Amino acid sequence: MSSPVPYPAPSRSTPRLRGQAHPAAIALRLGALLTFLLAAAPAHADSPFEGRYQGRGDGRLDLQVFDLGDGSGAHFVVAGTAVPNECTGELRGLAKPSGQGSLVLTRKESGSEEACTLTLRFGPDRKRARMEEQGCGDFHGTSCAFDGALTRR
Repeated sequence: MSSPVPYPAPSRSTPRLRGQAHPAAIALRLGALLTFLLAAAPAHADSPFEGRYQGRGDGRLDLQVFDLGDGSGAHFVVAGTAVPNECTGELRGLAKPSGQGSLVLTRKESGSEEACTLTLRFGPDRKRARMEEQGCGDFHGTSCAFDGALTRR
């Protein structure tokens, strides 16, 4: 029968920390906590327009508004329209403030003479928006339009 293998006794030259975490473990825990706090905090809570909106016009309308956070009041906008089995369209770009409660996005498709203007008017409660287009036919089919009422989701 073999005898048990003795384990060497801990060396007295290396102190053992009891009840104290390793610095790397502390850094990892702090990083996880910071990540959680940043994820739970509302992004750009001071932006009255930022959010996702959905609604109807001639078809389904989708709108996403992102505050740039640079203090200029400009927002990145993604607008979509769709009529099932007929057409879809999307317009994205930088929208600038235009008066109280409104943003305006102006785009020009390459090779086109006409500029597309998308006007977004937000209600005083910022839960409702109105989307209107002018000259945006190059960005969607003939049965679609970026016109209609939307509600924040």
